[in-house]
Amino acid sequence: MKSLTLACILAPIIALAASATETATLTSESLNPILGTKWRGSLPYHNNQPPFEDVTVEAGLEVAKVEGGFEIAYLYPNEPHANSTSVFAIGENGRTIMDQPIVSNQISDDGTQTIITAFTCEDMGRAASCEVIYSLSQQAFSMRKMVTYDGEPEAFRRIEYTFSR
Repeated sequence: MKSLTLACILAPIIALAASATETATLTSESLNPILGTKWRGSLPYHNNQPPFEDVTVEAGLEVAKVEGGFEIAYLYPNEPHANSTSVFAIGENGRTIMDQPIVSNQISDDGTQTIITAFTCEDMGRAASCEVIYSLSQQAFSMRKMVTYDGEPEAFRRIEYTFSR
């Protein structure tokens, strides 16, 4: 009887843990809405040099599917010397983005997908916890990096790309 009671108690917990693992994975197909060009927006960020204030620059984005993930071209029309590309890699059977563990992957009623990664990091030479929140749909895409310094209760936005088309 005790083993049956224990099984009844543990079954929902195990099912919940399995469900959480499933929702915290990602496929490259689920990121297809961000493919293409004509993404226009801005990059507000917290400057890490004096005077340590928020700065916003105009930005564009072009996304192409490549082996292992997506190639993202970050374009800055007023600062073309800062243009760059990177590969947005999905790894570990869909459990990581850019080697950062996915802790949440949800789709809202309006179809917007929100993916959150969380990891330890260093910011301005200080130990911290970082969280990157990706929000994507056919018409909007954003990436926001939040930083919480070790020993401090408040997170702050380090950088946030916001695009639409």
